[in-house]
Amino acid sequence: MRAGDRKSACYDTGVNFSRERILLLGLLALWLVFEWPNLEEQVGTTEQARAALGEMPWQARTAALDTPGYAVAEAIGRVVPASGCVLVLAHTGPEHARYYQSRFSYYLYPRQVRLSDHSNAEQKGCTFLAVFRDTAPNLAQEPFRGRWEEAEIAARTAGMKKVAAAPQVEIFQ
Repeated sequence: MRAGDRKSACYDTGVNFSRERILLLGLLALWLVFEWPNLEEQVGTTEQARAALGEMPWQARTAALDTPGYAVAEAIGRVVPASGCVLVLAHTGPEHARYYQSRFSYYLYPRQVRLSDHSNAEQKGCTFLAVFRDTAPNLAQEPFRGRWEEAEIAARTAGMKKVAAAPQVEIFQ
């Protein structure tokens, strides 16, 4: 093969249907025939969800999709000043705790947010304490594995002023 022939072979734009390529296209077509109803249902469901969410303001969309993270962060944000610090005692599973730490840090920026799944965690300079209890479906999905003593929390918050409360959280100062 000469150099010129090799170059033209590399840039050949002609369609080359090998047996393997035809077989692969046939399998793809067969898969589409069998999966078409499922794909159609998925697209329909996605369009319905997009239409329903599109009519909502961004706060309502966030609250609907990030339960209860956004609502809890919103309640904390109303009370804790931007220069403040809050320790969140979280009764939630380990992966959910990591998720909530990132969500609360994001939603409450520039506030300093510390999260612990131990009821005896030190406040270390945080003037606010939030006691957060995750939803039952989240706890069913990922059980709590930390250290949580309701009596200890009650004693700890007895001398503090309750500044706010929401369905999943109580905030003390």
